[in-house]
Parts: sequence; structure tokens; C-alpha cells
Amino acid sequence: MLRITDIMRVTADCRTTWALRLEGTLKDQWVGELRRSWRRIRAIAAGRPIRVELADVCFVDAAGKLLLTEMYRDGVEIVANDCLAAAIRDEIVDRSNRDRRGR
Repeated sequence: MLRITDIMRVTADCRTTWALRLEGTLKDQWVGELRRSWRRIRAIAAGRPIRVELADVCFVDAAGKLLLTEMYRDGVEIVANDCLAAAIRDEIVDRSNRDRRGR
């Protein structure tokens, strides 16, 4: 099960940022659900910054990692709230950087 919470934040200088807070397990049908949520927020945000907060994520399967990599390459900031999430984020960033160097 994965809980996805959409968060809109407004900074002191009236700039809007969006976040998708993830809690649980990112696998199977939940990968598609995150993709739909991201696309919806991306359409609403219209060029504004988007973050994915790996708040309490206990597992991400290969498809979930590919989606997070795609999101990162699209400019989404991935934020980790614990050691496991930091390891997942680092793997995604490393994969993205390796793929860019390989081109």
C-alpha cells in the first residue's frame, strides 16, 4: 500500500511549490498511481518546482525506481527523510547521472 499526499506550499515571496509525499510501499499498481498523481500535479504546477518526499517509504521495486528516475530527469527534486529513503534517492541520482554520461 502507498499513501500519496499532494501538498501545495506558498513561500513568503508568494512562490508556489508542489510536493508529493509518499508513505508505504512503491510497487505494482502503486507505481501507476504515482505516475498519474505526478502527471496531474505537473499539469497544475505549470513549470513550478515539484518535489517527491520519500517520507516513510519502506520498499521501492524496480518499476518504482524507474519512475522516480524519470521524474528526477524531468526536474523533480527527490527528498529523503531517513537512511533507507536516502539510499533509494542516491541510487536514482547515480543511475540518472550514469545514463547521462553514457550518451
